[in-house]
Amino acid sequence: MKKISLLLMAVCSLCFTSCLSDLDNYESPNGGIKGQILDAETNEPIPLPVQGSTGVIINMFEQNTDATQSVDFYAKMDGSYENAKLFNCDYKIVVNGPFVSPCEEFVTIKGQTTLDLKATPYARINASAQVTGKKITITYKVNPTSSNFNVSEVYGYWNFAPGVDNGNANQAGKQTVKEQEGTIVFDLENDKTYQDNLYKIQANGNKIYVRVGAKTEGAVNYSTIIETIVQ
Repeated sequence: MKKISLLLMAVCSLCFTSCLSDLDNYESPNGGIKGQILDAETNEPIPLPVQGSTGVIINMFEQNTDATQSVDFYAKMDGSYENAKLFNCDYKIVVNGPFVSPCEEFVTIKGQTTLDLKATPYARINASAQVTGKKITITYKVNPTSSNFNVSEVYGYWNFAPGVDNGNANQAGKQTVKEQEGTIVFDLENDKTYQDNLYKIQANGNKIYVRVGAKTEGAVNYSTIIETIVQ
């Protein structure tokens, strides 16, 4: 019985080693891509939602191969994107974001490749912030990229984490207004969420992050994120 058991163990070990050898024979990704999603008119990066469940996804479709699934990953809030583990081959890139039309491009990946993409947002948003005590005043202006576009709502957000967008998990406070130009004020002294998270805020150097979003033709575009210090 012992001889049979030892024989079975030897066979299993050989099979396991063979399987590992087969797995090791697969080539690992040998290329990658990085770049920015730029405004087609201004050539500036388009501010995007937080990288994650609310973010903008980069879809990469292999061309002239047997691949049936796209390679998907998120763009970052600052409009940049990167995936350092792709196979060297031809790809079609498709990016569906808060753009007038999907951003599409073809690229040949050969090693680490840089490619900037061009798109047109529904709106461009300029914003600045001023802090007085624990009061943050955001001054903003929403500029639709077409006179035919309707801006239905404008949002002001604050958060104690650097990721800020229209998702509930990425904001600690939100105000909704209709005006395309004006100010939004957050009085954090009387804000329960601020008080409840004060220990986190103080541990992060009293930093508060604010942003403005605008819903235009049903899509939300953003300003850049502004870091403030509230004492």
